[in-house]
Amino acid sequence: MIIWKNADIGCDSVKIGIIGGGAVGLLCACYLSSRHQVTVITRRTEQADAINTCGIWLVKDGKEFTASCRAQTGITFGYDLLIAAVKQHQLSVVLPDLETIKGTNVLFLQNGMEHINDIKEWRTDHSLYVGTVEHGAKRISDHAVEHTGAGAVRWSVFRASRPETLKSIFSGMHRDFPVYDENDWYRLLTGKLIINVCINPLTALLRVQNGELLTNTAYKKYMRNVFEEAEAILGLVDKEEAWNRVCEVCGLTEKNHSSMLVDIMAGRRTEADAIIGYLVKEAENRGLPTVHLPFLHRSIKALERN
Repeated sequence: MIIWKNADIGCDSVKIGIIGGGAVGLLCACYLSSRHQVTVITRRTEQADAINTCGIWLVKDGKEFTASCRAQTGITFGYDLLIAAVKQHQLSVVLPDLETIKGTNVLFLQNGMEHINDIKEWRTDHSLYVGTVEHGAKRISDHAVEHTGAGAVRWSVFRASRPETLKSIFSGMHRDFPVYDENDWYRLLTGKLIINVCINPLTALLRVQNGELLTNTAYKKYMRNVFEEAEAILGLVDKEEAWNRVCEVCGLTEKNHSSMLVDIMAGRRTEADAIIGYLVKEAENRGLPTVHLPFLHRSIKALERN
């Protein structure tokens, strides 16, 4: 076990609260703690106690690390940055809690785009940012996470008055956890959404690893049909570049089970509403014809009920 106890923290460190103790929350907390004072805000007291007692364990490439982090239940004052690392359907609990504290920086890291509807009319003094997580991560226990795939975190301004604060916070991050700022939040989120909607629902429905969507001709053809519908709704700038990126991610994660499949196998609610449901609503609102997306949405919701 390699002890990784905030060795790089200096006078420029800030206080960061990670809302959510799932795989993404624990992964972010572990790496951000190398430079900043990090607190994980959990739903359960048992998880907070485990983190306060043991820190956060990170497993990567067969090696184990431990990072010193605090944990608590409930959102409080005093953070320079709050990162909402919960699923979209859990924001209905988080947003009212955020309204009880004075304005700070809040970064939303949800899959899909349904959360945009949650925050676009939200009246708040907070500076709002949205982002994507390209890393693969698997929660092992309440205080342990496996870093299963290298990637990056990308963020963009949604509604903010001081984005320079986030740029400063994320500068000089750990080499295994790069963080980049992007100019266009819509392009950032749609780029991730098109990948998620092409891979996650199909792998969950078919119970296959990501790579089989490329090697099985019938699966790949259906994935292309889903892509065509989603692309028409999102109005992507470069259609073929987006399709090539979908196939590239499928290949790079060929041995992985998608998060939606993992949720189905674990009997948990999926992010189907945030990913597929958002696109179905957009199509309905704009009178665009869709066949495959509504079928996938109904199918995944049926699997959830089962």
